[in-house]
Amino acid sequence: MDYRRLAGTDLDVSVLCFGPMRSAARTPSADDRSQAGERALRTALDSGVNFVHSSYEYGVRWMMNGVLRDHPKRHDIHHVIKLPGPDWKDGNRFDAAKFRMRVEEALTDLAAERIAVLQWMWRTDPNDDDNRVKVLPMIVDDVTAAFETLRDEGKVGFLSTFPYTSAAAKAAIDTDAFSGLIGFYNPIEMEMQPLFAELAEKNMGFLCIRPLYQGILTDGRDSLDALPDGHHLKKPENAPEFAKRRAVVSAFAEEIGDSTTRFALRFPLLSESVASVITGLNTEAQVRHAIDCLSGVTPRPDLTARALRLWQQDLVRLDGRMVCSPVAAGVAA
Repeated sequence: MDYRRLAGTDLDVSVLCFGPMRSAARTPSADDRSQAGERALRTALDSGVNFVHSSYEYGVRWMMNGVLRDHPKRHDIHHVIKLPGPDWKDGNRFDAAKFRMRVEEALTDLAAERIAVLQWMWRTDPNDDDNRVKVLPMIVDDVTAAFETLRDEGKVGFLSTFPYTSAAAKAAIDTDAFSGLIGFYNPIEMEMQPLFAELAEKNMGFLCIRPLYQGILTDGRDSLDALPDGHHLKKPENAPEFAKRRAVVSAFAEEIGDSTTRFALRFPLLSESVASVITGLNTEAQVRHAIDCLSGVTPRPDLTARALRLWQQDLVRLDGRMVCSPVAAGVAA
């Protein structure tokens, strides 16, 4: 297992961050999926993964607790948790009590003494850039104060943010309140990449979410027609996304070789700004494959520059929008 220092912190984290999003039933169960998810988490920890992502929204911490509460490596794990506040229906108001509640809840659920990284996100109504950028300076001091109180109690380590879009990310960087950013980053979603130079200048870290672009950048998904009937991606509105996939595969055919999945998993780590890749893992086989894919990756600024040019020149035009913006793409994180 390879490790990288997460800039802006004292954490050396595994380049693979275990994502449990769909690894278990949402309520305690002995079903096959939940048992497979438990084995996947144990395999990840036993293989040297020391970075684990979770959220109360996923409903799978009951499974994680069963693994973590007596695991011999429990004290070596760095947890990063998703923490929205304000949430969708909070009227753009930050609630310090709810912020604390979510941290305390995670400490119990994860059998942890400290949450290493908070993935704070502010969800506004409407959730667009104009509103998000306007709301941030109104609440950031309260967020920072709530975080610092918990940090001084030894319950949290570092405050990062998931800013949804590049405009919100730039606003977050300018506050100097955060140790780093967490965001979507893959060859199709490159909106955050132009900010990496500023992150490096300010010693701020970056964690990648969604390296496989919701599964579109995986093997065997060359087109909508290649998907079986009933597949969740087989929708007419996804046709532009598969056009982007074809553009990436064509542009990087030599680097991709025989596996788009392998290329997509490794791609974020080709930037030295990215410390770890957060990806959903549901089986032991997926864990082992991801660890194999992410072994021995070294920065390739030439390749990331090529990907950025492709994104700027071609991918955005395929459907006429900034494809990295989850707001524009209709995606809620």
